[in-house]
Amino acid sequence: MSAYTLPRFLLYITGDSPIGRRAMANFRDLAEAVYKERYELEIIDILRQPARAEENNILAAPTLVRLSPSPPVKIVGDLSAEGRVRQILGLPEQPGEAIRPRTDTKG
Repeated sequence: MSAYTLPRFLLYITGDSPIGRRAMANFRDLAEAVYKERYELEIIDILRQPARAEENNILAAPTLVRLSPSPPVKIVGDLSAEGRVRQILGLPEQPGEAIRPRTDTKG
């Protein structure tokens, strides 16, 4: 039996902007549907913590970074294109399908 790796995400935003709020809401809706409450999300405001953005080479916001499971993946934008976000993250298109993390890094 393999150990379950808790999915870990970082969401970089710029202050309390409408696009940042939209990205947070879109991600939480998707994550709750797929992972229920079994995921970690850290929200990083790059206006308050610019060094965090710099150390991860974040050039635009909002940007979602999946840290685990590997490989790391970055998605820039408000995450409103749910089908595309699911595809990039290797998530099932429909609730109830098996979750298969992507093994490549091409978008």
